[in-house]
Amino acid sequence: MENFNLFQVKLTGGFFAEQQKLNADVTLHSVYERFAETGRFKALKCKNEEPHAHIYWDSDVAKWIEAAAYLLSRKEDASIRARYEEAVCDIIANQCENGYFNSHFQVYEPENVFTRRHDHELYCAGHIFEAAVAASEYLHDDRLLAFSEKYVDYIYERFVVKQDTFFTTPGHEEIEIALLRLYTLTKKEKYKELAAFFLDMRGKTENAQEKKDVRFQSHLPVREQTTAVGHAVRALYLYTAMADMAQIEKDETLKNVVESLFEDIVNHKMYITGGVGADPLKEGFASPFDLPLHNAYCETCAAIAFAFFCDKLSLLSGDKKYADIFERVLYNGILAGISRSGDKFFYANPIEVYLPRIQRNAGRPHSFPAKRLQVFNTSCCPPNVCRFFERLPQYVWYSDVSNSTLVLSQFISCALHSEFVDADVVSDFPYSGKVRIKIHSHGQKILFKVRKPEWSDETFDNEKDGYLVYEQVFDGEELILDFKPTLKKVYANAQVAEAADKVAFTFGPLVLCAEGADNPLPLFSTRIGDIKDAKLTFRADAPTPFAAYLPARYRENENGLYAYTKTEKDCTLTLIPYFAWANRGENDMRIWFAEY
Repeated sequence: MENFNLFQVKLTGGFFAEQQKLNADVTLHSVYERFAETGRFKALKCKNEEPHAHIYWDSDVAKWIEAAAYLLSRKEDASIRARYEEAVCDIIANQCENGYFNSHFQVYEPENVFTRRHDHELYCAGHIFEAAVAASEYLHDDRLLAFSEKYVDYIYERFVVKQDTFFTTPGHEEIEIALLRLYTLTKKEKYKELAAFFLDMRGKTENAQEKKDVRFQSHLPVREQTTAVGHAVRALYLYTAMADMAQIEKDETLKNVVESLFEDIVNHKMYITGGVGADPLKEGFASPFDLPLHNAYCETCAAIAFAFFCDKLSLLSGDKKYADIFERVLYNGILAGISRSGDKFFYANPIEVYLPRIQRNAGRPHSFPAKRLQVFNTSCCPPNVCRFFERLPQYVWYSDVSNSTLVLSQFISCALHSEFVDADVVSDFPYSGKVRIKIHSHGQKILFKVRKPEWSDETFDNEKDGYLVYEQVFDGEELILDFKPTLKKVYANAQVAEAADKVAFTFGPLVLCAEGADNPLPLFSTRIGDIKDAKLTFRADAPTPFAAYLPARYRENENGLYAYTKTEKDCTLTLIPYFAWANRGENDMRIWFAEY
């Protein structure tokens, strides 16, 4: 299967068009301003000035440049254009004669180039290469592409030909994705060959200590890794590249491996929100079913990387389960990472918040606040959000290489225009399951498949393997579908200790939560009653556009610390979409509740 590009698919209205507008009007500007204030853009000038460039600042800026390229291809913005131009010119002007570029190492540690595996040189390079692909493909600006070709030549010379570097594979994976994007764009074999080198050498050349440490996915060669381990972002960037390589090379072994990795994640290591990375110390995967609620990490970048992985798996196999998980991650794990105002972000996305604990841990390593911030010391997530929402249209539709099969994967209002088909989607997701689809196949008979969401209980006569299937010539016919989302109870596996005796709630693709702002009662003593008496409302105010009201009971606060009796009172518990919490100050928050 193949993606359509961003020239072919445009968002036309509805929920995600508003999100993309917010991205253009607010988020890109805010991220630039915070990065300028902290010195990230100034660092590209490669001058020995305060603040000193950090080892990963280039990657932060590169993701912003990539997002700006997508934005400028669909909407001119004079200030974004000027900032894009300055950043690109600074990178090109300060590239070393041999092709190397890193604003930290070439200014402060030139003698240590490619000596420390975990200092992000190849990671930073990869993000600049991805920006180069975006600029070339969507702005017809090949300056960074020429920069990348020169830099790749240098990396190839050092790592593959001379093998004189102090390490063989990157500590933080990402360059593998970028090299395959360069290959797809240019068809130059060197890019694919270098990506294959980094994939194939992983787990073979690292020292004994690194082979023991699963944080960096070097414990085994990639074709022997069937269990998701280590730092979640690094792992999912690696798995994304592996899935891409499996499709490009028709590598069945690699295909089986990435499918096994996916199954391990969704069956053992994924939160209900699609968030991944339970261990805050490793920022990564824990043991199967070890999914603590009070200190879940769930980095926003990990959710975005998981969405990338799901997309590549969809292309690789066509199985709709990957699009189902993409949808879960999109509406919950990713959307929660950004405020409704578009200018504040979560690095980690908690699954449960008890404010006294948050306040007690404030400032400690791997702690997180109960509010979003505009910038972090490690600020990889904000520009990742920027580029993700600009790339979102390419995940709505897929086609096969022969242009005889068309797949509607995500229900996002958009217009598709291509050589073999034109289509329009008007979607009321996520607050309704209604979708209208109009298609012109230009006289060609096509196989059109519409994913039936895994949460829908509706039955359709033309359903096959989780898709609604239509095979015909389309001449402007309109399909009207309604997947009818309902309020559903969800139970965790009994081995998930902190949620095993509790229930959570979803409405269509949305995971719901209770926030203190709506519930002025002891939230952690509250139990849920029968949801047949629940009421749903759709509200205009932006932070909480949808709410569910459930019968509940809570314990009153006793005078003493302990008592031999308890008193409960009936109440109504308000649930809102998880993505919308933490937009009205710091609050307690829960997803999982006991029942009565």
